[in-house]
Amino acid sequence: MPPTNADHRLDPEEIFAGLDFNRLTAVVVAVSGGSDSLALLFLLDDLRRSRVAFPRIVAITVDHGLRAESAEEALYVADLCKAAGLDHHIVNWAEAKPATGLSAKAREARYRLLRDAAGEAETDVILTGHTLDDQNETFMMRAARGGERGLAGMARFTLLERETWLVRPLLGIRREDLRGYLRARGIVWRDDPSNANPQSERVQVRTALQEQGSGDIPARVARKGAQRLAVNGEAATLLLGHVTVTDGVRAEVNTAGFDQYGDAAQRLAMGVLLAAMGGLSFLPSVQECGKAVRHLTGADGPRRMSLGRCIIQRVKTGVTIYREMRSIPDAVIAPGCAMVWDGRYRVSNGAPIALRIRAAGDDGVVFLQEGGCGNVHRASISSSPALVVEGRIVAVPAGPHHGNVPAGVEVTRHVALFDHILSGYDENLAASVAKLFGLQDYKRFSVNQIDKN
Repeated sequence: MPPTNADHRLDPEEIFAGLDFNRLTAVVVAVSGGSDSLALLFLLDDLRRSRVAFPRIVAITVDHGLRAESAEEALYVADLCKAAGLDHHIVNWAEAKPATGLSAKAREARYRLLRDAAGEAETDVILTGHTLDDQNETFMMRAARGGERGLAGMARFTLLERETWLVRPLLGIRREDLRGYLRARGIVWRDDPSNANPQSERVQVRTALQEQGSGDIPARVARKGAQRLAVNGEAATLLLGHVTVTDGVRAEVNTAGFDQYGDAAQRLAMGVLLAAMGGLSFLPSVQECGKAVRHLTGADGPRRMSLGRCIIQRVKTGVTIYREMRSIPDAVIAPGCAMVWDGRYRVSNGAPIALRIRAAGDDGVVFLQEGGCGNVHRASISSSPALVVEGRIVAVPAGPHHGNVPAGVEVTRHVALFDHILSGYDENLAASVAKLFGLQDYKRFSVNQIDKN
């Protein structure tokens, strides 16, 4: 059934503006059976019908297996897609469910399964149905926890694992408008009963917003988004102008002219460096970043301090930052397997032998020196990775003339802060880090991050 005048406010051309469908052969849509994702799917189908050429739409329903009704809901979506002539696949989270942190693990599994589905469909774009209501709720929950960066809300696009775009075209649209669109189309949605659980923080916030209204939250989100982009840009300039990274394991920060940047940019730049050098997937707290800045400028504490799994050593021109020798994993990677080691290196073992990876330590420093590296920064090399085969170090990838990495083994620098999930707000900031570390740049996407509503 085609759209009627009742849903004239929802213009697919406007909703999906910024997405270059011409370059795609397929696009994945995450569809749970709820109103938001079903509206997303059929609005995209409306766009497809209005164009001569369009990529194949692949609807994916992730069944987490957490509710008795979930299998039937997935089949309901399958029937809707079949009637509309759309491809649909059900993927199951078949792993054992964790006793704690279930929501976070389920979200992680959902994104992994969606990425896998995108790979099978030979596309790098996944669309999800997050709405303006979701954005308002997210703002309220983050405001209650404190902090500034999170108040920018969900980005319109996010890069997953450096490869796949997660795009949220409906962030500026109210859920009730989407439901009006579905009613006009005669499409029934399924409500998830967990969305009515009064113990859920999101449900409590949703109820409060329904009673009180959202007020100026969208405008506040837009302002915070603009502020985040501005501070990111300033921090990126600071990093590229004042930081040198050697061998991926040691950062030198020059203080000359450092104070010309705003306090927020200084703190962010130091936080990004600590996360990258320490293998963290999150920024240190604002307080910790401020402490690092004070230490950098010589206004706080001793010459040497530990923060964010890093050592910050004050020198004449600024500070040197490197990973401290604490809580560094010692792991064995079986043939055909891969892992991210210490949040800093991605190691893929395509060799026919088991590979051990551990901190290089003093014997790694000796290995490099005996290999012809005379001037070795002992502390940073000691906490860098060493590849061990049959009890013998064969390579220290962070050092120059590092030895022979076994054939079939790949070792690349990993930035946990951005490589797993990169918010569209942070594109320029991540690009500056990639340049500092001599890494391949992140994919870039052209969508305006500032909400126009």
